[in-house]
Amino acid sequence: MVQAGIWLVVRLTYRAYGVEGLNALLLILPAKAIVPQLRLHGARIGQAVEMHSPLIIHNAQPTGAHYGHLVIGDECYFGRDVLFDLKDRIAIESQVTISMRVTLITHTDVGRSSLRARRPPSQAPIVIRRGAYIGAGALILEGVEIGECTVVAAGAVVTKSVPANVLAAGVPARVLGQRPSGVGTGFEIQ
Repeated sequence: MVQAGIWLVVRLTYRAYGVEGLNALLLILPAKAIVPQLRLHGARIGQAVEMHSPLIIHNAQPTGAHYGHLVIGDECYFGRDVLFDLKDRIAIESQVTISMRVTLITHTDVGRSSLRARRPPSQAPIVIRRGAYIGAGALILEGVEIGECTVVAAGAVVTKSVPANVLAAGVPARVLGQRPSGVGTGFEIQ
């Protein structure tokens, strides 16, 4: 009975949104059901992880092989409408917060555009270190590493790696401040 109900939901979601399988479920599943479903499909997710729907997975093959590209540590939080591009690996260490509408893109492909000769397809992993905070609507691009306890401001576009204990903001993101060692949570703005 439960299995039949799940498939009915998948079919209805496909009709409404044009997505299939697990991706359809991730649009509507309650928070408590998201992590177990991702684990079932090969994602490696730690304990006490909270994820909210809708959650969007891009470039995960129907076989589920690419779900293994998603590695998440303990005690992480993910807001609504987060997009994971699993063309390459996304590794998120423990105690990271990813706010609503954050996009993590691990590849670039201009498709059939005339730019293809100058911009061939590329991909690289994304790494977000322990204790980082990614603000609402931020965009993290391929090959970027976000340092430990770094804050990425809302709306930032991170095109290059950012060191630990800094505040990064802007388009493209740049370091605006550094957390003084051993002093609270504030930043010294440069």
